[in-house]
Amino acid sequence: MNRDEFLKVYWKQYRLLERDLIQTDDYVSIDKDNYTTFSSQYTKLLLTTCSEMDSIAEQLCGIHEGKIPFGIRNKLDVLIEEYPNLKKYRVNTKYPYDIKNITPMVKFDDSVSDWWQAYNDIKHRRMEANEAGRYNYTKANLKNVLHAMAALYILNRKLYDSLEDAGKPGEALISNLFDDELML
Repeated sequence: MNRDEFLKVYWKQYRLLERDLIQTDDYVSIDKDNYTTFSSQYTKLLLTTCSEMDSIAEQLCGIHEGKIPFGIRNKLDVLIEEYPNLKKYRVNTKYPYDIKNITPMVKFDDSVSDWWQAYNDIKHRRMEANEAGRYNYTKANLKNVLHAMAALYILNRKLYDSLEDAGKPGEALISNLFDDELML
């Protein structure tokens, strides 16, 4: 894959998802106070974002490992070997959202992150309820979507940086939601 193919296939999809998330700000402000707000739009965004993240993780595994393991946990194990700080990467949202230090993959050590578990619960067991009577579809909330989007942004950056004709790291990847710098 070259730079133009990446921008056309992967980055364009990311930008569409990012645009859809930013548009929800017209109704529910992208703010920590609204993290538990759930909606059908967030369901669509979480399912699509996590699916896209799985595809990019697979692409990265193919580049670095040559073979593609099954399941996100196994794919991330391969990627963590290649990028030891992957779990530590933090992103900040841009003004006016001002949410700092989103570390979306930090919990992928022993299990999967809360937002990835929410994705699986929504995908496979949407109408199941927990002990408190809350249905899994309520996990399609702003916090889980935002964290999934942050993880997708990070993986897009890693995929772009792995391209031979990418230019300077992250050069062409301008997000309207996240700061350009990945922090540790």
